[in-house]
Amino acid sequence: MRAIVPGLDVLSPRKRFTPSQVMPKPQGELPVVYGVDPSYRQIAGLRIAAGRFFTPDETSHAAPVCVLGEAARVRLFGLADPLGQFVKVNGQWYQAIGVAGPQAVAQSDVGGLPGQDRNNVLYVPTGAAMFRLEDNYSQFRDDVDGVYIRLKPDADILAAAATVRGILAASHRGAADYAVIVPAELLAEQQRTKRIFDIVMVALASISLLVGGIGIMNIMLASVLERTREIGVRRAIGARRTDIIRQFVMETTLIAVAGGTMGLLLGASMSRLIASFAGWSTIISSGSLALAFSVSVLIGLVSGVYPAMKASRLDPVQALHYE
Repeated sequence: MRAIVPGLDVLSPRKRFTPSQVMPKPQGELPVVYGVDPSYRQIAGLRIAAGRFFTPDETSHAAPVCVLGEAARVRLFGLADPLGQFVKVNGQWYQAIGVAGPQAVAQSDVGGLPGQDRNNVLYVPTGAAMFRLEDNYSQFRDDVDGVYIRLKPDADILAAAATVRGILAASHRGAADYAVIVPAELLAEQQRTKRIFDIVMVALASISLLVGGIGIMNIMLASVLERTREIGVRRAIGARRTDIIRQFVMETTLIAVAGGTMGLLLGASMSRLIASFAGWSTIISSGSLALAFSVSVLIGLVSGVYPAMKASRLDPVQALHYE
């Protein structure tokens, strides 16, 4: 595969095995056995906290050695030193030669695969998992259930993924019984989803602002109609058109400022409430608050200009006779 896949750096097969019995008896869930090659440590960025990882020679000889994940170490041996101790997995003994450092745990599914606790794992050589743990009569004795691949920094990820998919399609005779997970593709899909979500949110906010602006305009038009006589009196005693416009624009600004302030308080409270119930992490920046407040005030000002202009154009004589 190294000669076929462009930009391939290292790879490791994986044989995942769920035991039915482990000794010493763990305090909690049974650890999962991962049969991998030594290159898996480089691919997964596995840090060895104590001891060592198994060597290529031990892998080629299917040596009965294992490296404990952090959670597996605690559940099997507690505070005792596990190095040199033996772990019995379904009748097979493995000597602990190392302990892996703690790793991040996926809380949700990634790429359609269920989240796994990579700390509650026993790492053994690939052959030690395939030929020591599998049933002797199993037809899948020499099969692996996964392959980890790391590409070179300058490799074309999409081209390599297409090549791997072609190899799997040919070897599986067209049966879609496999999945190729490319982190770069998952990230790109997440970015596309985020952009769509942003567009939808902007559209909803625009509709809300439009409805709010129409509401402010209707309120001010009704105010102009109800205060026609007041406007006529002010014009009769010397008020200019600019004075009338300034009066109604100021009223519109006060309405917009009050509505914007209440909207900010309500939005911040709702975001905290939703985050507490949904388990999300929400970030409210001062820039977003200033932008939202400025846009709401601007919409209020724009919506109040037309009613103010209409009020300033009223004829004083007709306004004084308005009932």
